[in-house]
Amino acid sequence: MGNPGFIERFRLLSNAFTRQRDLPFHRLVSFMLNLRKGSTEQELAGFFSTLEGQPVASAAPTRSAFSKARKGLSEKVFSSLNTLAIETFRAGWATPLWFGFRLFAVDGTTFRLPGGEALQRHFGAQKSGPTLARGSVLYDIGHDLVVDTRVAATCVGEHELAIEHLGVARPGDLLIYDRGYPAFWFFALHLALGIDFCMRLPRGGFAPVRAFWDSEETSAVLTLRPSAEQSRACRDQGVVPEPIRIRLVRVRLKGGESEVLATSVLDEQRLPARVFGQLYHRRWSVEESYKRQKCWAEIENLSGRSVLAVRQDIHAKMMAMNLAAMVRNVAQLIATRRFTHRRHPYQVRACSTLSVMKNNLVRLLLADPINRQSLLEALLGQLSSSVDAVRPDRSFPRNNPGKLKPGFHPAYKRAA
Repeated sequence: MGNPGFIERFRLLSNAFTRQRDLPFHRLVSFMLNLRKGSTEQELAGFFSTLEGQPVASAAPTRSAFSKARKGLSEKVFSSLNTLAIETFRAGWATPLWFGFRLFAVDGTTFRLPGGEALQRHFGAQKSGPTLARGSVLYDIGHDLVVDTRVAATCVGEHELAIEHLGVARPGDLLIYDRGYPAFWFFALHLALGIDFCMRLPRGGFAPVRAFWDSEETSAVLTLRPSAEQSRACRDQGVVPEPIRIRLVRVRLKGGESEVLATSVLDEQRLPARVFGQLYHRRWSVEESYKRQKCWAEIENLSGRSVLAVRQDIHAKMMAMNLAAMVRNVAQLIATRRFTHRRHPYQVRACSTLSVMKNNLVRLLLADPINRQSLLEALLGQLSSSVDAVRPDRSFPRNNPGKLKPGFHPAYKRAA
C-alpha cells in the first residue's frame, strides 16, 4: 500500500472532482474508505478533524454536500482501485503457493439492505423480511484478500456470479467451492479455461458418483458424460458438451462421516488424496472473511438508500478491509520473527487491525511520503504485538445457528 505507484494513481484520479472544493476525488474516496460506522455527519466531522490534525474540525461539509458529491462517483472506482492496490501489493510480495497452486475460495452471501422502493425494485422485494442483495467474492486465501466482489439482485444465482469471478482467475489457480456449486457445465467451464477446482459434492448429486459414495475407495478418476439437459446447459455457457474426467476424493471426518470432493487435479502424485481434508478446510477463510465484514466492519451498515450508495458502500468497505489486510500481512512477518521461540505460532488479530486502521487509513492515503513511512512503521510495531496464539484442531459449538441477526437502521446509527 505504501508503493508510490498506487498512491500517485490514486491522486491523479482526483481531476474529475476539481469543482468539489471540500470533497475532491481523493478526499471523497478516502472518506468512504474510512471504515465508517456512525452517522454521516459524525463521520465527516471525524474525517476532517483527522485531516486538520485537531481534536475538533474547524469546518466540515454537510451531509447534503457529501450526498451530492457521491452521485458523480461510480462504484467501479473502488473495484479499479482495489485491483490496482492488490497488484501493487503482490508485486512486492512472494506468491503463497500450496502444492504449486494459488488457492482461492468462492462463496456467496446476502447483504441486508435498508427499506425503500428504489432498492426493492433493483434488488428484488422479499415475501417477508428485509430487502436483500446477492453477493459473491473471490477470496485469495494466501494473501487474505477479497480479489473480486460482485453485488446483484437476489434473482441472480451464485453460479452466475461465480462465472464472473472466473474472468479474474488464471491457469495455475485452484478454486475451492462448497456443495452448492457442482454442475457438469460448471466443471466443463473450468476445464475449458484451464482453471483447476475442488468442489464438495452433495450426497444425492451425480448418479455416476453414487457408487463411489457407497464404496470404501479413497480416490478414483471418473469419466462423466453429459445428459441431454447437461449438454444444453453447456451450450448455453459456450462450452462444448463432451465427456470430461474428474477425480473423486473421500475425506473422512472426525465423527466418522465422510464427504466427497470433486477435483480437476487428476494426478495423485501432484496432489495426494490425504491432503484434500486440509485443502477443503482452507475454504473456511472466506467464511471468516464474511464474519469480519458483517460483524466487525459492519458492511451492512449503509450510509444511503439509493442503489449507487449501496454499491459504493459495499465496494468501499471491501477495499478498506483489503488495505487493512495488507498492513496486517506485513505486521504478521514481524510477529512471526518476534515470537518464533514460543511454543505456538502467533497471528496478528484481524479485529485489532480494523480498529487501528480507522482514521489511520486516511492518514496513510493522504500523507506525504516521509510522514506516511513513519506512520506505517508505528502501525506495524503496534500490530505486531497485538497477537493471539494459534492452537490447531480446536472447535466450538455454534450457538443459535440461523438466528436472525440485527440490522442497521439509518436513523439510529451509533454515536461513537
